[in-house]
Amino acid sequence: MISKDNFGICRPGFFLEMSTNTTSYPATAKRSTYSGYGQNLTGYFANDFTLAELLTVTGMRTSNARPPIFTQETLAAPENVSQIAAEFGVATWINVEFPEFFQEYPAPNSLLSYLTSFLKTNKVQYLSVTNSSILKLIAPTNGTRLVLKLLDYDGLVDPLFQNLTDIATYAQGVLVPNSYVIPKNFTGYGVYEGQATTAVQDAHKAGLEIFVYGFANDRQPYIYNYSKDPVLEVLSYVGDSFTADGIVTDFPNTAATAIHCYPDGFDKPSTIQASTPKLTNPIIIAEDGASGDLPGSTMAAYLKAIDDGADYIECKVQITSDGVPICRDGENLLNNTNIGSSQAKLEKYYTAYPDFGYGVFSFDVPSTEIQNLRGIISRPNNSTSRDPANDGKESILTLKEFLNLSKIYTNTGLYVNVQNAYKVYRLKNLDMVSAVATALAVADLTNAGDKVLLASEDTSALNAFQEVIPNVRLVYVIANNEMDYSVPREVLKEIKKYADTVHIYRSFIDRIDPYTYFVNKMTSVVQEAKALNMTVFYASISNEYLNLAFDYRADPHLKMYYLLQELQSNGKSLLDGFLTVYPATVYNFLNNNYCYRTLGGATNRSMSGRNDPIYRVYPDATAIWYIPPAFPVLNVTQGPVSYGNVVNATPPAPPPKPSSSPSLGSNLPFTLLASAVLIFILNFTLQQVIIDG
Repeated sequence: MISKDNFGICRPGFFLEMSTNTTSYPATAKRSTYSGYGQNLTGYFANDFTLAELLTVTGMRTSNARPPIFTQETLAAPENVSQIAAEFGVATWINVEFPEFFQEYPAPNSLLSYLTSFLKTNKVQYLSVTNSSILKLIAPTNGTRLVLKLLDYDGLVDPLFQNLTDIATYAQGVLVPNSYVIPKNFTGYGVYEGQATTAVQDAHKAGLEIFVYGFANDRQPYIYNYSKDPVLEVLSYVGDSFTADGIVTDFPNTAATAIHCYPDGFDKPSTIQASTPKLTNPIIIAEDGASGDLPGSTMAAYLKAIDDGADYIECKVQITSDGVPICRDGENLLNNTNIGSSQAKLEKYYTAYPDFGYGVFSFDVPSTEIQNLRGIISRPNNSTSRDPANDGKESILTLKEFLNLSKIYTNTGLYVNVQNAYKVYRLKNLDMVSAVATALAVADLTNAGDKVLLASEDTSALNAFQEVIPNVRLVYVIANNEMDYSVPREVLKEIKKYADTVHIYRSFIDRIDPYTYFVNKMTSVVQEAKALNMTVFYASISNEYLNLAFDYRADPHLKMYYLLQELQSNGKSLLDGFLTVYPATVYNFLNNNYCYRTLGGATNRSMSGRNDPIYRVYPDATAIWYIPPAFPVLNVTQGPVSYGNVVNATPPAPPPKPSSSPSLGSNLPFTLLASAVLIFILNFTLQQVIIDG
């Protein structure tokens, strides 16, 4: 933009009020109307203010998805940018938008006059302009490279781009929308990546550099092909078949990470696993499979998670009204199946419970009807879009079908997460503990060497599992709905009576300031758990920017980097595993990121230039705008439950220690006793085979 006294000012857009605080304007400021681009334009314009006045104006965020607190920063002039670039040894790029307007206002030839003067006194590596006629009038000095910026006309390519040899007569490069290189296909489901064009190759053939713009980690709508992974998107433009000369982005840290930390790109995880020794990294547990890309807890989601490099795949166990355990993300079928499309089923099953709210619940629906349902993709916070193209296509898996995957994919572990066993038993007299223990026994997955993790947020369930299938490794889940509690060492000691592994939701570890959405100081819960020799799983890593604190710059790679940098001791990670709905993102960070060195990441490549382009996160532990409250201590105690006999009972507190708990044998239902007998028979048979052999 050009000021009233013919100086430059750095602002995006056209109208000043779109990116600045009008409350900071001089008292004499007023809206003006100018004729331009075939219409009358009314608003606040830079050319109505002097440079001195503009330098007192403060900036404003241009997206509601970005931090609102940086509103006191004054504007910068191109001279300021050039000075900062020289100080830090980086290049200066000046970009001119709406050059036709500023060439005429505040006075004829104002833009060209300013640029000519500016280029004589400042070192500028690149100057881009959106008008070819004005660009031809600029005489570059000091080695400035001229770039023609081409615009995106609703997906159409500017006709000028069809004649690159002509552009090469007056410019050294082109700056194009990313859709010129990889078109976007808008469908009824959403936006998908199209087939790459030859734009990069054509520009290089004409002797032009080609730069690509239109990258922002918090952009909507999402392009589904990238799984909301901004690093993966950048890598699509920097690869083997073609490589753009530069990426223009709102989030330079992400582009730098993609280019410098992934010089080999994202490789196919299954291929790497077959050819490369597994690095010592936190394990990857795929929540409901690759459920960020596909309807969760379906065969398709589990197979994709395995292909994406997951070490474990998760089944969140719910139960039907006739006692069949199934895999679903939550008991409310309205959230993850197409049952809502059936008016008859809604009228039949829609209800409410104090513990579960309103919905259609698996424990009210028989398995014969659930077999006819199909999965739909989850939409966290009801505000982020995930690819719905596969909704209604995948059937609902039983726990038995899930466990059968272990026979085919022997290198992939199973994470069986039993949810609400205590509440469902009290409410419906449905015994999830017996059903799960029996299923594991029948599948022969109760041995110490089996790659099975059995998790629950119910200590009563874990206590019962300890008694009946003692060789299965147990995990206590500290869930999201308990986020307003603290977890001191005393609570962890209580948890360890039931499980040596703890699955901790992220809000207990890197809490987010609810007012600013920045990260507060890291809690000590991980260190406390490790001091007790416990295994710690972090839940969870999500690519959606709405699930990331502002510190992470809408980039899940930055979040993982921060967690692994902060939560380490003597070069070893304190986190033993990540839960995620995007296992490919976590796998590639842990295995293909050459900047991830400190905790076992790849080290067999010599990095040139800046070895660590990843921006460090520094949470403000002394921020005065939010003082974390004194959270009440989480209560993990539940009464000892003889599953099958206790209905609508109030659990006594505190419970007795496991060593002094009454035997569950006399009160266990037949199915649970049967599972115990089956385990004994299997063990006895195995011993006989060994003896006879």
